[in-house]
Amino acid sequence: MDRSAGPGHECSAAVAAGLLAAGEHWADAVEAAERALARAVCRETALCVSRALATLVCAGELVAADAHSLALVEAGPTGPVAEQALLARACVARRTGDLAGCSSLLDSLRRGGEEIRPVALAWTAELLVVRGDPGGARAVLRGREAGHPLLAEAEAVVALASGRPRDALEGFLACGRTLAEAGVVNPAVVPWRYRASRAALACGDTENALRLAVEEHTAAARWGEPRTLGLSLAAVAAASPPRGEDLMTWERSVRLLEMAHARTELAEVLCEYGDRLVAHGKQVAAREVYAQARAAAPDAVLVRRAEEALDAVAASLGAEQVLTPVEAEVARLARTGLSTKGIASELALSTRTVELHLTRVYRKLGLSGRRELQVIRWCPASPGNLADPP
Repeated sequence: MDRSAGPGHECSAAVAAGLLAAGEHWADAVEAAERALARAVCRETALCVSRALATLVCAGELVAADAHSLALVEAGPTGPVAEQALLARACVARRTGDLAGCSSLLDSLRRGGEEIRPVALAWTAELLVVRGDPGGARAVLRGREAGHPLLAEAEAVVALASGRPRDALEGFLACGRTLAEAGVVNPAVVPWRYRASRAALACGDTENALRLAVEEHTAAARWGEPRTLGLSLAAVAAASPPRGEDLMTWERSVRLLEMAHARTELAEVLCEYGDRLVAHGKQVAAREVYAQARAAAPDAVLVRRAEEALDAVAASLGAEQVLTPVEAEVARLARTGLSTKGIASELALSTRTVELHLTRVYRKLGLSGRRELQVIRWCPASPGNLADPP
C-alpha cells in the first residue's frame, strides 16, 4: 500500500501501471498517472514516478510526460527520482525522432542505478542500430546479463540488423514470453510481436509473420495509442500478400504515425510502403512516398536509405511518366470525389476528354482505376512538385 493513495486505496501510480501492462482502459490509465504525479508523495517516490511517466509515454501523451519529467528535474531532486525523470525525457526524445537528444540523455543514464542502467543500455543499443551502427550496439550489450526483457529485445534487434533473422526471431519470442509471465501484454510497452513479425518475414515464414502482425494489431487496437496502432498496421501490410487492398493499410499506418509524431518509425514505414508500391508497378507514386520518407527522416542513415530508393526509382522512370498540368488537375479533382461529369464542368472540358486524361493518369501512375487513385497518398503535378492531397 502506498501512503499517497490514502487508507484503503491503491496507489494511483500502481493503478496506471496495471492498466498499462494489461493494455486496457487508456483514458483511465492516463487519469491515474496524472493523479499520481499531482501528489507530492508520489513525486518523491522513484517507483511511482517511473510508473506514472511510463504510462503517459506509452499512452502517447508525450507533451505531458515531458512537462512532468522536466518539472521533476528542475525541482532539484537527485538520485532515483531524477534518473526516472531523465529516462522519461530520453524516451520522449526517442519517440519523436530527436535521436541526438536521446543519445545525450542515455549517455548519462548508462552510469545510473541498477533499475535505470539496463533500460539505458538497451535503448542505446537500439539507437545505434537505427543510426546504422550494429557493431557499436553489440559492443554496448557485450557481457551484459540477458535476463532483463529490454536487453533481450535489444539483442534481438541487433541480430536482425546483423543479418541473423532466426536468432532475432527466437530473441523476440523469448522477450515476449518473459513479458507475458510478468503480466505485460501491451505492445506500447515493448512491440515485440511487431519486430518478431519482421524477423519471421526475413526468415521467409510469411504465415508466422502475418499471425504475429495480426496479434499485435489486436492488442494495439485494444490500447488505442496511435504509434503502436500504426506500427501494427505496417506489420500487417508488410506480411500480407501484395494486392491493391494492402495499400490502404499502409496509408492508415502512415497517418497514425504522423499523428504520433513518430518520425523515425514514419520514415522507416514510408520506405517500406514505397517498396510495396514499386512491387505493384507504381513507381511514380513510390517516388513521392520516398520523398516524404526523406523529409521525415531524423537521421542521416534513414535519409540515405530514402535517397537511394529515390535514385533507383528515378532511374526506372522516363519523362513520359510525369503527369501534365491538366492530367494532374484532373487527378486532383478525381481524388476529391468529383464525378467525371463534375470534373468536366469544373475544368470546362468534355466528359470524353476527362475520361482520356484519367486513362493516361492511371497508366502513368500504374493504377487500376479511380479507387486506387484515391488510396494513393501523393500525386505528382509536374517534375519535382506535388498536387495538393484531397
